[in-house]
Amino acid sequence: MGPNQSIRQGVAVRKEARRMSRSEIRAILYVLLALALSPLVCYLFVLDLPPKFSVQLTGIQGLDTAAPASPLSTVFNITLHASNKRGRTACYRHGEAVVRYSVFTLAWGRTRTFCVGAKDTRDVPVVAWADGVGLPKPIRDRMAEERRAGTVELEVNVKLFAEDDASGAEPTWMWCKVVTGRAAEPSDATPCSVFRSRIWAADFAPNWMLL
Repeated sequence: MGPNQSIRQGVAVRKEARRMSRSEIRAILYVLLALALSPLVCYLFVLDLPPKFSVQLTGIQGLDTAAPASPLSTVFNITLHASNKRGRTACYRHGEAVVRYSVFTLAWGRTRTFCVGAKDTRDVPVVAWADGVGLPKPIRDRMAEERRAGTVELEVNVKLFAEDDASGAEPTWMWCKVVTGRAAEPSDATPCSVFRSRIWAADFAPNWMLL
């Protein structure tokens, strides 16, 4: 091996050593950056998550109307359960609750202003009602069959406006699936899936329900 070849190999080894050092430095910087951002990530994705919600139908009236073709007059007593794992209080200035069966609205109601303390839980009663609800005959027949079978599957959608939301901010809304016993018995508490969207069933509810 000649002197020039030895020199070239030595230079190549030193360059490779520098490249490895730079890679190690970058890796260390990435680790330090991740450690620096971890409190922020924890706050945004864990500590600042909205409360978890569940619903229970504690009272139901009007689904067992004797005349199949007559309109329904319904009343649903709903308990909205909120569990706040955050380190600060969550407050909501108002909201809406809609009870539906097979995409048809059965009742509508407003939620009251409420707060859930940090690391706390809260039960919020809501009354949803409607007078003169008409359902297509196939839907009424399906509901009657479910009642006879012992269970009726309903949806409860809830929309909440946070107290500190700016004007025009999107509400937090949730979809909850509940199953009642023979349409008049209380349901079990059911966890809700929480979303954000501008589309909301009550936006096109009848005017008399919004008064």
